[in-house]
Amino acid sequence: MLYRLFAPLVDGLDRRLPWRRTLNRLLSDPVPERGGWWYTLGAALFVLVFIQIATGIFLMFFYVPSWDHARESVSYIQNEVYLGWLVRGLHYWNMVALVLLIGAHMARTFFSAAYKAPRELAWVLGVTLLILMVATAFTGGILRWDQGGYFDAVVGTTIAGWTPIIGPGLAALWRGGETISSLTLTRTFTFHVWLLPVGLVVLATVHVALVVIQGQFGSWVNYEPEPAEAEPPDEDELASQAKVRREVLSPESRKVNLPWRTTWFFPHHMFKEAVVTGAIFLVVFLIALTFRVPIEEPIDPSTTTYAPSSMWFWLFLDQLLLLFPGAWLIPFAVIGVPTVMVVVFYLLPWLDRNPALKPQSRPLAVMFMAVVILSILVLALLGASRVFNYDFVGSPG
Repeated sequence: MLYRLFAPLVDGLDRRLPWRRTLNRLLSDPVPERGGWWYTLGAALFVLVFIQIATGIFLMFFYVPSWDHARESVSYIQNEVYLGWLVRGLHYWNMVALVLLIGAHMARTFFSAAYKAPRELAWVLGVTLLILMVATAFTGGILRWDQGGYFDAVVGTTIAGWTPIIGPGLAALWRGGETISSLTLTRTFTFHVWLLPVGLVVLATVHVALVVIQGQFGSWVNYEPEPAEAEPPDEDELASQAKVRREVLSPESRKVNLPWRTTWFFPHHMFKEAVVTGAIFLVVFLIALTFRVPIEEPIDPSTTTYAPSSMWFWLFLDQLLLLFPGAWLIPFAVIGVPTVMVVVFYLLPWLDRNPALKPQSRPLAVMFMAVVILSILVLALLGASRVFNYDFVGSPG
C-alpha cells in the first residue's frame, strides 16, 4: 500500500538520480570471505564520525565561544541541560574511540599489506585522517576553556610557533595576536566545528570510495592457496567470485584484487560490520554513563600551583621531551620527531618495495612498525605514570 502510494515519486527520483543502481552496486559488492571480522573497523569509524558530528551539533546549541561564557556554558550543558552530561560524555568518549580505532585500523592495514600498490592513495588518506582526528580531539579539549583548556591552548600555540619558517605567523594567526585571548578561543572553535570536520568527512568519503572502486583487499590470507581440507565454496561464494573475475577482467573496471574466496557485502559482511560497530558504540555509551567528563577550575593565567598535563594521546610526546635535555632540543622533540614519523608513514608504500604480502615475508617493514607501536605505548605508559602517579617499570611516581 505504502509502496504504491510513493512509487511514482520513487521511480521519478530513480530516473533522475539512479540511486537504485548505485545502492545495488554497493550492496552486491564482492568482499574477501576469510578473516572478514578484521575488516570491519573502517565502517565502524565512518559511523562513529557521524555520531561525533551529531553530538557536536547538540552541544553547539548551548556552547558560547567567548572568554567569559565558554566554561560556564559547558558547565550548563553538564549540569542543567536534560541529558546534557550524557551527550557531552558520548562526544568525549566517542572521540577517544575514534583516535584509538584509526590507529588500530591503520595497524591492521599495514600488517595486512593493504597499503601496497595500487592502494597508496587510500593509505595516504588514512594517515591524513589520523592527523585530522588528533587535531580535532586537541582543539575540542581547548574549548572547555577551564584551566586545562587554557594551558592546552598555550602549549598548542607555542608548539605551532616552533614550526620552521611559518611558525611565528602560524602561532599569531591561531592566537589572534601575541597572547592567548578570546580570539584564540573563537578560532579554535572554528577549527573544531567547521574546518577539521569538513576535512574529515570529505577525505573519509573519498577513502571509502577508493575501497569500493578498487575492491576491498582484505589481507594476505585471502591470496594464499586454499588448504586441501577446506570446505568447498557455497553458492554465494561462487556467485561473488564469478563477479570478481568479471570485474577484474573488464577493461572498464578498476578492481584489482582477486582473492581465492569472496562473499557478498550484503548481507554477510554488512552483518559483521553492524555487530562490531554496535558493540563499539555500546562500550562508548556505557563508559559515558559511568565516567562523567570533568570540568576544571576557571582560568587563572597567573597561577603558580596548577600543574598542566598533556592530553592522553600526547603523553608519549610529553615523555619524549625528557629524552632531549636542554631547551634548545625541545622544538626538535615536538616538531622534528613527529614530522619525521609522519613523512615516513606517508612514504611507506613507496619505501617498502618488497612485493611480498605475508608479514613473515617482509621482516624489515614489520619490525619497523612493531618498534614504532611499542615505543609509543611505552612512552605513553611512562608519561601516564608521572601524570597519574603510579609505578611503571620503576618509573618515578
